[in-house]
Amino acid sequence: MEPSLPEVNLLLSGGIDSTALAAFYLSRGVLVKGFHFNYGHPSFAGEKRAVEKISSHYKIVVTTIDLGLQIFSNKGEYRCRNATLLFSAASISSSKSARFAIGIHSCTPYYDCSQSFVNDIQRLFDGYFNGSIQVEAPFLELTKGEILSLCDKLKVPVKITHSCERSSDIPCGECLSCIDRRTLNEDK
Repeated sequence: MEPSLPEVNLLLSGGIDSTALAAFYLSRGVLVKGFHFNYGHPSFAGEKRAVEKISSHYKIVVTTIDLGLQIFSNKGEYRCRNATLLFSAASISSSKSARFAIGIHSCTPYYDCSQSFVNDIQRLFDGYFNGSIQVEAPFLELTKGEILSLCDKLKVPVKITHSCERSSDIPCGECLSCIDRRTLNEDK
């Protein structure tokens, strides 16, 4: 019997960070499975199209879940989003032990994109799952520019990603994700 590959469940938004994270794990011989969520956000359709292209490109099985609720956004911050998505993914996982990865990085000013958040969510998962679920955020100390450099190195198809938080079609140009993307394009 052939040994199975190590496996990670990835929160896949269709953006640059989660796409780079998929490439990061795949380059290390890890089997990647994706979770994509609809939480009533205006960019869902654009993200879904990007996720379909990314999953096809990398041959990743993706489960899309409609949470049936809308997470409130305050000036670009979706309150409790990453906790809600991680708990949702973990709660439907059939595995007794699993790894869940999220593409958060150092330049995002929100609590749920911080080391404190990762530590806190891991502590909660340890309580719920007796230490059998691990949360990973390998880009936590990287800047957006360093992630883009990694994208270049791993030949990530950045053009098929979707990063706008406010629109599914034409990027708004004003949200934090659009500003990040524009800055990255200007730096190239």
